Amino acid sequence: MEKIITFCVPSYNSEAFLHVALDSLVLGGDDIEVLVIDDGSKDGTLQVAKEYEEKYPNIFTAIHQENKGHGGAINNALSLAKGKFFKVLDSDDKVDGESLTKAIAFLKEHGDEIDLLIMDYVYYHGWDNPTTHVGFRTVMKEGVVLTPSKVKRFSLKQNITLHTAMYKTEVLRKSGVELPEHCSYEDNYMVYAPMFYIEHLAYLHLPFYCYFIGRDGQSMQEDIITRKYYDLIRCGDLIWKAGDIVPIKKKDRRLYHLLKHHLTMNLAYAFTFCAVNGSEQALQDMEDFKKRCKESNPKQWKVVQASVQYQSTGKKGKVFQWLTKLAYRLAHKVVKFN
Repeated sequence: MEKIITFCVPSYNSEAFLHVALDSLVLGGDDIEVLVIDDGSKDGTLQVAKEYEEKYPNIFTAIHQENKGHGGAINNALSLAKGKFFKVLDSDDKVDGESLTKAIAFLKEHGDEIDLLIMDYVYYHGWDNPTTHVGFRTVMKEGVVLTPSKVKRFSLKQNITLHTAMYKTEVLRKSGVELPEHCSYEDNYMVYAPMFYIEHLAYLHLPFYCYFIGRDGQSMQEDIITRKYYDLIRCGDLIWKAGDIVPIKKKDRRLYHLLKHHLTMNLAYAFTFCAVNGSEQALQDMEDFKKRCKESNPKQWKVVQASVQYQSTGKKGKVFQWLTKLAYRLAHKVVKFN
């Protein structure tokens, strides 16, 4: 039987909570394959994965690799994937069972027609406490095959992320995306680079991805992301080189605006946490990153400089650094995204 979706579950020292993620996928049955990538864990993660493999051999495959980080685990899974579509589920998150069933049914009918399926996600502070629902009904018509020209402009609160995007496997491979190993936040690059290759997409208003936040040690905790700001710059360099959006403006303005929005948002993440870090080194790294961007593609850099995202996060000087920190604190209070 053809697999509709390959789920990659990168797992590192996930023994205590991996079962939540894997249990949520069981409803997919034989329509899915789940590649649980044990990334050199030092606990019983691999044993948990093997227990699911033994119980559901047509769904789960446990794979052990030496530690390569989140990106290395995804690269491994993408090289092995047999599903028509590819989806990453982090080991401390889960999917909504009813949404999974509906998504599979939709892809059985329309999977040949689309390159990207977008769905909603929900932040959870504890599994009994859903807080924020991030959706896209204002920018895309639901349940139909669309071209990028039919997608309206995204707001600052709307972004296609790892949680929302499900690309066709062959599109990911065609894009040539290969994630850096031992680098956090690399999924931003994984989501952005294949956008240049989409011809048709679809949106389902389903709370598909359940994003658990608040667990100690998560990469999105403020102290961790502030310390790892340079990983955002590393990914920013990859995102910058993924493609040139400027020529696309004349061909397809809606696709151009989609790419522009996500390009500027991803750079803004890097600028923001350089400012939040505030060290002399972080601020110099930000200026060096900006210089690389400007020198390698001046026209695209002008587009970035004119954006609200850059004006809010990318300017030099103590006043702008203070304003960036303030904006981050306010956003954190409203959305509570870590």
